[in-house]
Amino acid sequence: MSEPEFVLVSAEELARAQELPLPAALPVLPLKETVVLPGTMTPLAIGQERSLTLIDDIVRSDRLVALHCVCDPEVPTPGWDDIYPVGSGAFVHRMIRVPDGTVRVVVQGLRRVLATRHLQEAPYLVSEVEVVPDVVEANDLETLTRTAQELYARVVGFVPYLPPELHIAAATVTDPSTLCHLIASTLRLEAEQKQRLLELPDVEQRLRDVLLLLDHELEFVVD
Repeated sequence: MSEPEFVLVSAEELARAQELPLPAALPVLPLKETVVLPGTMTPLAIGQERSLTLIDDIVRSDRLVALHCVCDPEVPTPGWDDIYPVGSGAFVHRMIRVPDGTVRVVVQGLRRVLATRHLQEAPYLVSEVEVVPDVVEANDLETLTRTAQELYARVVGFVPYLPPELHIAAATVTDPSTLCHLIASTLRLEAEQKQRLLELPDVEQRLRDVLLLLDHELEFVVD
């Protein structure tokens, strides 16, 4: 399990991309052991031929893509049965070609999407998608959000791989869903743990799950 990488992008770039409407169909980029959460920035290394073709195509158009984690990272060329149906609609901010033929991209997760109908398999996967909105029903979200911010501040203070400025960033986030994704994207979590959070539309349950993860992290670093 690798430590998360951090990418700084201006607030203006983040806001512009966040407002982009997602089309009814998106090319699908399968990711091995990586889950991109809405509202977060993630660097990706692209090397597979069909994935390079996909990236080349979308950077010449709207730069929008659906990112879906692969269930079994040992599958060499993941198909529809090998990816989780719920992923993230995302925007490709930057692309850099490197001498070994691979490409480095920086993506911003926008919204949770469900692949509803498979439209294309070659040269890469394309699916109809449906945005999966958050479900907000709890009355105590403000209390849960504040508790998550306080616990996260403690974790940042103890864990050397987390930059101190993350505490400030989390303290300014008022939306509980965004806070969940920010925290989860910076902790050392297995892909399956992040996928579970991604698939949870209920914001209260997602917050409670994040609180459990923070408690576990604190127990580990304090002990």
